[in-house]
Amino acid sequence: MKALKAHEEGLVVVRAMGTDELHVVGDWRRVFAEGRAVTEVKVKDVCLAGTAVDDGPDGQE
Repeated sequence: MKALKAHEEGLVVVRAMGTDELHVVGDWRRVFAEGRAVTEVKVKDVCLAGTAVDDGPDGQE
């Protein structure tokens, strides 16, 4: 349901895994509340397009 809501609100759904993992492109905070409740979204990893996941903020590993 969160993937459908993200899509309907204009986010690009990259991947939905299991029951609670959703990868999207876009400003998800305008669609979902951040937090730890069942109806909220908890951030685990953030990466910017064109960077490796291990890159730091200055592009260095």
